[in-house]
Amino acid sequence: MVSAAAPQPTVRLSDYRPYPFRIPAIDLNVVVGDALVTVTAAFQVEPMDAVASTAMELRGVDLELVSITIDDQPLPQEAYSLTGGGLVIRNPPTQPFKLTTVSRLNPKTNTSLEGLYVSGGMLTTQCEAEGFRRITFHPDRPDVLSRFRVRIEADRQRYPVLLSNGNAISVEPLADDPSRHVAVWEDPFPKPSYLFALVAGDLREIRDHYVTASGRDITLRLHVEAGDEPYTAHAMASLKRSMSWDESVYGLEYDLDEFNTVAVRHFNMGAMENKGLNIFNSKLVLADAESATDGELERIESVVGHEYFHNWSGNRITCRDWFQLSLKEGLTVFRDQCFTADLHSEPLKRIEDAAMLRNTQFREDAGPTAHPVKPDAYQAIDNFYTTTIYEKGAELIRMLRTLLGPERFMQGMRLYFKRHDGEAATTEDFVTAIVEGASSDGQSLGFDPDQFRRWYHQAGTPRVTVSSQWNGEDGRLTLTLEQITAPTPGQPEKLPLVIPVLWAAIRPDGRPGKEHLLVLDQQRQTLVVEGLPPAVQPPVLSLFRNFSAPVTWDAAQSTDDLFALFAGDDDAFARWDAGQQLWKQLMLARAAGTPALALEARMLEALRQLLSQQGENDPAVLATLLAFPGQAELEALQTEADPPALERAACELREHFGSQLASLLQARLDAVASGLEQVWPAGQGERQLTGVIWSWLAAAGDTTARLSSVAAVNGASMTLARSGLRALQPLDCPERDQALKAFHDRWQERPVIFDTWFALEASTPRTDALERVAALLEHPKYDPMAPNSVRAVLGGLVGNPRVFHALDGSGYRFMAEQIIAVDQRNPITASRLAKVFSRWRTYGIERQAAVKQALSVLSDADLSTNTREVVSLMQA
Repeated sequence: MVSAAAPQPTVRLSDYRPYPFRIPAIDLNVVVGDALVTVTAAFQVEPMDAVASTAMELRGVDLELVSITIDDQPLPQEAYSLTGGGLVIRNPPTQPFKLTTVSRLNPKTNTSLEGLYVSGGMLTTQCEAEGFRRITFHPDRPDVLSRFRVRIEADRQRYPVLLSNGNAISVEPLADDPSRHVAVWEDPFPKPSYLFALVAGDLREIRDHYVTASGRDITLRLHVEAGDEPYTAHAMASLKRSMSWDESVYGLEYDLDEFNTVAVRHFNMGAMENKGLNIFNSKLVLADAESATDGELERIESVVGHEYFHNWSGNRITCRDWFQLSLKEGLTVFRDQCFTADLHSEPLKRIEDAAMLRNTQFREDAGPTAHPVKPDAYQAIDNFYTTTIYEKGAELIRMLRTLLGPERFMQGMRLYFKRHDGEAATTEDFVTAIVEGASSDGQSLGFDPDQFRRWYHQAGTPRVTVSSQWNGEDGRLTLTLEQITAPTPGQPEKLPLVIPVLWAAIRPDGRPGKEHLLVLDQQRQTLVVEGLPPAVQPPVLSLFRNFSAPVTWDAAQSTDDLFALFAGDDDAFARWDAGQQLWKQLMLARAAGTPALALEARMLEALRQLLSQQGENDPAVLATLLAFPGQAELEALQTEADPPALERAACELREHFGSQLASLLQARLDAVASGLEQVWPAGQGERQLTGVIWSWLAAAGDTTARLSSVAAVNGASMTLARSGLRALQPLDCPERDQALKAFHDRWQERPVIFDTWFALEASTPRTDALERVAALLEHPKYDPMAPNSVRAVLGGLVGNPRVFHALDGSGYRFMAEQIIAVDQRNPITASRLAKVFSRWRTYGIERQAAVKQALSVLSDADLSTNTREVVSLMQA
């Protein structure tokens, strides 16, 4: 038996060497027994070097090796050895040969949710990044591409549905045992082992079809557990929209005869793009307007698109090694963001993505776990499935499009897909293809691609300072921009990056002038703009329009400038960002105990204009402008981060503005009421704005708003139900308990939705909140094996600042103890939870001491490699 190995040594990009053997074809025979699964793996092997014999290393974890043969001849025991990490064949043939291994495994004892494991009554797999080694002995690295043929044998009654990658070749009863049956699947496209998938279970099938642009009829099948069939229509429709969009925008057509999707309750990730057999966390499949919010419906559509788009950006072109992870993930996030923007609102999608980046990725960049988009070393690759790899990686690609323009960028994309189809590629290959495709007409790039590549290798969020000089008589504006990136772990010195700056000057009549692109590629750079309208006052600058680069900036803009932009900039992001800067000033002042009364009065007047009949007409835009900045952004601006004080400030401001603007807010509620029942995607803005107004009015003590919030919990819209719950959650009032109880009673039999109740309960501020969180972990509906449940309860606690950040350290200690418990069964989930301590050095002395004690508790425990790596980084 080969068991889970001891802590792994550091893996370095500089040590990469091609695997010395090709494995062009693999036949798998998977026999599912009552307890154990037997896997016979037959590899066609072609040595890369026919002269020198090289040992063949295969990875394997928790596998029992039954037999091993080469060219059907048993291998002598002295010719191979089992190690802590797998199997080593000492002197394999130097000519092509067939390697066959037979191994056994027990999926019921596999709690890691990697490899082959049990979820409910079904067997399922998760092989990215290194799960295939838990199924059979294999190199298990992404640069080994093989065509797979898979035979699955199982009991017909327990496992009536047998699925794997590619196209179904046959499904028939076993000739000598009719109680069992066999399915054979064949994937004609070479793929790495991390894209292998297998599902066996008693599932219900929802079938549809899609006709491609070339006229091929593709069978679409979505598989769910009994009773979940009514909640699949949205996911199926999203898949068809994704297929159509990829054809129309990229010219990429689906390449198999069928596309299968399976919903799984126990899943570490959101979803997985296995070739032809996508496996989804049930939360991201099962939904309708009654059971999911508008945001969740859009998220599901986006994730369904993301996994489908991987068919080309990830599957047909895969990663050479795991350091190239953003090659597939950053590109596919960019593609799914564009998909959502095209189907809904491009400006609001851009704001949503920018807010997410600021509150997650920027926070990561500023902490001990900061790393480049392309890391150069790791111990556990699972720790690098981060917002840096995904969302910042997507921003790099968006900057290329901004620098090159949409047409030239798409020329580069077409070259990339053509040149590297069927290959395991690198980020260098990607940038080279984009650059060569864009410059195929001889046109200058306008930037240095080698310097642009620094974005992949340099961690941290650049900060740009902008200063200006104004000659009002001549209409001449001189801008001086400087960029600096603060040191990050392992990278004390930073070099200048290529930063696209989209900007415009607001004319005296309040309208923005022409938009300009400035390529900032020096540490300090000056730009002189002539021909602006003469005026005494300098023009207001609209900077980093459309969030043209993942940076922070300081332009020392006056309050007048910010209010001017907030009132009417034609760039939605720049307008929203100006409002965010004002909200930050207000909230930080409140949190410090010194309210900025003059600024609050001015904001009150601006909000009156915004809410008036002559103000903002789009309810979605209005709701976005009224939204407060995220907690992480605000913490980063405090001298000593004080999450409870920021929470208190938000409550005070909602109460203040809710009281002062009550009549205008009520008028807006009345105006949007007729649109609340529209079917998604219609009505999103009306419902979003209603939720914001409820939270302000409820905080101000408005009884009608509180009762409306309670009533929404039993209504037909999950968006309004959750909005009502969020409005009441910070308030110690009877309506809060009524709403939470109503939600509990209504949804306790639907685990996918009931996890929301766990999160709400855990994040509700109460004097006995920590005791309640502990009780939730013993709740009969809590599933400790389901990452969704774990994240709901423990993530909810983290979202409860008064409790998690209690000065006595009780919240920190409780979390550390729970992370240790989770780590024993699921290291991936535990290591991600451990990152909640990553910003501890920004707290005050008392909280720092409390977190250090919690980290010591973690450090002294017997931790997995995944969690140990994270804890060590935070203690460094």
